[in-house]
Amino acid sequence: MRSIPIGSAPVTVPLASVQDLMTDLGITDAQASDTLEQHLLDATEAVLAFIGRPILSQTWQDQVFVRHFPRTLSLLVAAYPVQKVLGIVRNGTALSQDEIDGLVIADETGEIFRPDAERPFWHPGRYEITYQAGYQLPATQDDGTALPGNIPRPIQLAVRRVAAAAYYAEGRDPSLKSESAQGIGSTSWVTPDPALGGLTPEAAGLVQRYQSPGTA
Repeated sequence: MRSIPIGSAPVTVPLASVQDLMTDLGITDAQASDTLEQHLLDATEAVLAFIGRPILSQTWQDQVFVRHFPRTLSLLVAAYPVQKVLGIVRNGTALSQDEIDGLVIADETGEIFRPDAERPFWHPGRYEITYQAGYQLPATQDDGTALPGNIPRPIQLAVRRVAAAAYYAEGRDPSLKSESAQGIGSTSWVTPDPALGGLTPEAAGLVQRYQSPGTA
């Protein structure tokens, strides 16, 4: 299978809010927001790299080859969740809009099924599938209305956990996991794990289910 992005790639922005991170850290100083936003951006890039597949909304075109045997029950595209199938061309012939509208889409797995229960299998050939897939980022409409997006909460929480670990690591040896002072007590930190791409173990556990099968 070959997958080609159509149009510009989504701009990488923090996948969690500065306000939520400030709440996590117990910070009320608004002057810290710029530093925290950079931590969130760095954490976002680390989480996306760990997931290992595109998850932000974009238009794609996949080429899928269906063989005579074994028979194919579903066409599988590379990017998901699938928002909408825009077109399917088989051996140069496009499916009609009515056929496209009748497709059954398992959006969270990227599988596309025929609706015909008596003839559910896709015919052999080369398919070009154009579709929109991925999660929507928060946005603001022209009239000022805020759209929250639909980034899954585990992904947002993982970004916040990685950003928080980076914040606590400021000004200390990043390999230091704990310290103690006689008569005062001890303090420990959760540190990013290089084996997990710079994520903390908790963050990696939160987003593991979103990983590409070839990445896990």
